[in-house]
Amino acid sequence: MKALATALLVFVAACGEGRAIFNVDVLSFFQPTGRDTIPYTLPPSAITISADSFITPVQISLPPGLGSSTVDSVTVTAAAVADNQAGTGSVQFEIFFAKDTVNFYTANTPYLQASGTITGTQPSTVPLLAPATVSLADTVFNTNTLWVGVHAALTQNAGPGLTGRVRLTTLTLRIVLQDKIL
Repeated sequence: MKALATALLVFVAACGEGRAIFNVDVLSFFQPTGRDTIPYTLPPSAITISADSFITPVQISLPPGLGSSTVDSVTVTAAAVADNQAGTGSVQFEIFFAKDTVNFYTANTPYLQASGTITGTQPSTVPLLAPATVSLADTVFNTNTLWVGVHAALTQNAGPGLTGRVRLTTLTLRIVLQDKIL
């Protein structure tokens, strides 16, 4: 434990200008549970149809002391791959962050929104967003525990059914804060 505290102190001191930087691989919290993948099967239709899929929020434990620090900036990077087997359509992603899971998808506003086109039967990259700075109008990132959830809305074009899966390939946070870590 002392070695970890010493390493963290050296890390914080090395950041300069009183800032600490944490790179968090959020995707690694989803993968062991299998919640990094959203399967989809929409039946053939003469009209465009849509379906929603919500990934159960996952709890992320951040280093102790973040609750007493001041966040300078948060950058989120996200991407996904659509492994499509049939049909064409589109996918709309929303990524949510919150301090708890109470009414997670209805009481919170998504921090990121992006869409991509699903075409053909080969895997195609669905870029969500380039690295983007998240608004710090609230204190959701000033905590030791953070909940993350993903909503995917799939739309199938008229014609053959849309079948396949969407898998998150990148979901990272870069949190820069004033180092008041205790």
